[in-house]
Amino acid sequence: MLLQLLFSLLLASLMMVLDYRYDYLSSARKGVSTVFAPIYFLANLPNEIASWADNNIVSRNDLIDQNRRLKDELLILKAQNQRLIGLESENARLRSLLGSSRTLRGKRVIAEVLNIDSSLFANELILNKGSMDDVFVGQPVVDAEGIMGQIVEVSTSTSRMILINDQKHAIPVRIDRNGVRAIAQGNGRLLYLRHLPNTIDVKEGDILLSSGLGQRFPDGYPVAKVISVVRQTAQPYAEIQAEPTANINRANHVLLLWPYHDPKVKDPTNPEVSQSELEGETGPDAE
Repeated sequence: MLLQLLFSLLLASLMMVLDYRYDYLSSARKGVSTVFAPIYFLANLPNEIASWADNNIVSRNDLIDQNRRLKDELLILKAQNQRLIGLESENARLRSLLGSSRTLRGKRVIAEVLNIDSSLFANELILNKGSMDDVFVGQPVVDAEGIMGQIVEVSTSTSRMILINDQKHAIPVRIDRNGVRAIAQGNGRLLYLRHLPNTIDVKEGDILLSSGLGQRFPDGYPVAKVISVVRQTAQPYAEIQAEPTANINRANHVLLLWPYHDPKVKDPTNPEVSQSELEGETGPDAE
């Protein structure tokens, strides 16, 4: 056995020397490599598969985590998109509100609705403007579509307004079509016209405007639209209901109005302003 081993070593050494010096075994090496190439490939295949799996196959947990992250990002993007849509709509409402104010004279301030107090007995809003903004009790409040109500309570930084459809609220109006005057009072949801005889000229679709009587609300501003006229011969008065034109149930911003005082007309409550001073405002030096 030892002799065989020694013989094998000597033979291997001789073949290595001959191959090194005379390159006798190159063709044999090529043949052996060709024969054993599939074996090498199969032997290395598990390694290749493991490497490919590490680079290309994601675990189920990784997929779940990635899916969750994508869902979260999608939710955030959708929320941001909805916020942008809301801001766009809010800007449109504010532009409309400011556009409506161009028909009015005097100071105007936009107020934000902070809270809604709506019940069977009260329809009121809390606004973010108060006495520090010169808000006063009885001040008219409108939106882009019509009169909303008036201020009934003022604190330093907030105020409370009553809506025109409140049961405690009434407003003098006139029918735009024929000028007939009436009092529109709230019933908690709509307005009804008080004490109008059955023979009165009023019909569905008539627009009610503020009459300016009482000097509380601006004259000629939309108040409501007549939606129902019921005349009964057994009753002396017609039952007339109207729907407010203002968006009293959806408003996020409202417009506070201050009375307009023409500087050319002397204010009898302010005796310090003389007629000559008033006339001086329209003189050549006036801006």
